[in-house]
Amino acid sequence: MVDGSVPVAPDGLRLKAEPTTAQPGLWLSPEPVGRVLRREIVGRTAPTARASLDYLDVSGPGQWPAPLRGPVPSSNASRRPARAEREHQVNHVDPDDLALWPTMRHLFPLWWEQRRLAALGLSCALAFTGLSLAIPILIQRTIDDAIDGGDRSLLAPYLVAITVVAAIRFGINFTRRFATARIGIRVEARLRSKLYDAYLRYPRAFYDRHATGEVISRATNDIYPVRYFIGWGVVQAIQSLMMLIGAGIVLVLVNPKLALTAAVSTPPIAILTYFFAHRVFPISRDVQRKKGNLTEASDEAVVGIEMVQAFGREDDVRDRFGNRAESVRHETMRQASVEARFLPGLVFLPTLGIAAVLLFGGREAIAGNLTIGEFTLFVTLLLQLVWPLEALGWIINLGQRATAAASRSFAWLDGIESLPEREPALTLPDGPLPVRIEDVHFRYGTGGEVLRGVDLEVEPGEIVAVCGPTGSGKTSLLHLLSRFYDPTEGHVRLGGLDVRDVSLAELRRAVAIVTQKPVLFSVPLRENLLAARPDADWSEVLDACEAAGVAEFVGDLPDGYDTLIGERGVNLSGGQRQRVALARALIAGSRVLVLDDPMSAVDTETERHLVEHLRPAVAGRTVLISGQRLSTVLVADRAVVLQDGLVVEQGLPEELIRSGGPFAELFGEEALVA
Repeated sequence: MVDGSVPVAPDGLRLKAEPTTAQPGLWLSPEPVGRVLRREIVGRTAPTARASLDYLDVSGPGQWPAPLRGPVPSSNASRRPARAEREHQVNHVDPDDLALWPTMRHLFPLWWEQRRLAALGLSCALAFTGLSLAIPILIQRTIDDAIDGGDRSLLAPYLVAITVVAAIRFGINFTRRFATARIGIRVEARLRSKLYDAYLRYPRAFYDRHATGEVISRATNDIYPVRYFIGWGVVQAIQSLMMLIGAGIVLVLVNPKLALTAAVSTPPIAILTYFFAHRVFPISRDVQRKKGNLTEASDEAVVGIEMVQAFGREDDVRDRFGNRAESVRHETMRQASVEARFLPGLVFLPTLGIAAVLLFGGREAIAGNLTIGEFTLFVTLLLQLVWPLEALGWIINLGQRATAAASRSFAWLDGIESLPEREPALTLPDGPLPVRIEDVHFRYGTGGEVLRGVDLEVEPGEIVAVCGPTGSGKTSLLHLLSRFYDPTEGHVRLGGLDVRDVSLAELRRAVAIVTQKPVLFSVPLRENLLAARPDADWSEVLDACEAAGVAEFVGDLPDGYDTLIGERGVNLSGGQRQRVALARALIAGSRVLVLDDPMSAVDTETERHLVEHLRPAVAGRTVLISGQRLSTVLVADRAVVLQDGLVVEQGLPEELIRSGGPFAELFGEEALVA
């Protein structure tokens, strides 16, 4: 910096040095290629200047900002991954959409699961086709035998036969539609269930990468076209082909020359169908992607409505939503334009065959080479073929939409893997569990390292406070214990076992966590408390609520423990939500507790109550707790200080205060008062 060089931060962030009178030295001013959602700039004199970013959106519209935490690496940083490795990390949770045929191979098993209904639908389609061909033949017989042939006694039987066949066809058509509708609904439910099950298994890195709206869209908007194509479209396409083949056979048997004339429109229809399918597929995929972006924008606006209204950002949010909606409109209009150019042709071309039959068939009938009944048969069958030919165009359009939508869902189901689990998994030992963190390195996605060789041991039953300034890696370290993420290097051991060798189910039972932003469900308070352990004895629940301070406010709720908690706990204050989350973790009965700043939203009086009751409540459990208040940290047996992803100090909190090191500097006036 002294020579005026400009440091370069990872992946699209350029830093430039600007002098400032507010503080000696240099400030680093970020100029991101994208949106900076939150940033913390630390000004230092060269050569130790550094910038800390929480999130930098360099991923483009419709994608969730990739995390970029930690110090900007210097030009000689040896731990930054190669470009190919970084791209692999991103693609691991953001794979490309599947091509057409791989998508069809995935759809077929879902359709095959409904083979009994499919067999019923196809049987009905075959019967419907046979009856549809029988009616024109009966009409031809009626004309040639009863009307033109002069045998009037045959007229009534033929009319009765036509009526009965039409009635049977009606019942068969109803059954076919009922069966195919159930196929579509079941496949839709199955695919949505597969996606939802996968969402529950996906690693946290997936949710760091993708916006909530995009995730929701793939399980909702993207599945509707699949339902209609698999349900109605597949059987209708087969039925249309049956009708075309059956009518062709009947026409050839009656008059091969006239049948060839009627087929004059077939080659143009085939060519038009090919080009239509080729044009509409990529547009359909773009439409689904744009709809996902629109869902993302609406979801962010609703979830963040407090901030939107508090800072008067309604116009910005409206413009953002409007731009996304306009993008959807534009792509949909492109799709409609292609449909408008091709689909009318698929409706028009069959009429050329009818015109040809009227011209040449009419001459044959006038010349006496073709009976009136046979001529009527040709015209009636060709009129019945108009809808199957038109339906093929609509089915192709629907199929393109469905495969474009399904390709996005199957790309996630195929390309995103859950956290790997050892087979067979090891079993954690009984009793209190020690925690050992050995030379752990960790980074988010394409960002720099957040943890850079952390070593830490926590004895069974010990309470350790993890402290440090914002962005030092506290939360990242704590999240490794529950395997929300895996370290990029090093080991996290629980009870002497690497957490990657233990099944996730057993690990999550052994480790309970309270996050910085606790999540409550829209169910009664009682169910929120019992979420981790539904069979807990109610006396244990009451003890945990007393220790966590829930008992202090539960009497003020309309229905006590049966009060319905709104979405995300909206009808509770921030401090009340934290206390419910703390009680839930205590009720879980886990042998390890991870408390990530669990008292940040409570007042000092409530915090004093929690600190007094917390130690007895967690007796015998191994606890890691982070906090920004000294009173929270003093509940611990030992404190560990993180800076820039490294442990720089540890010891008894009281001793660290007296030593005047990083711990004392971190808590400032609180440490002086203490």
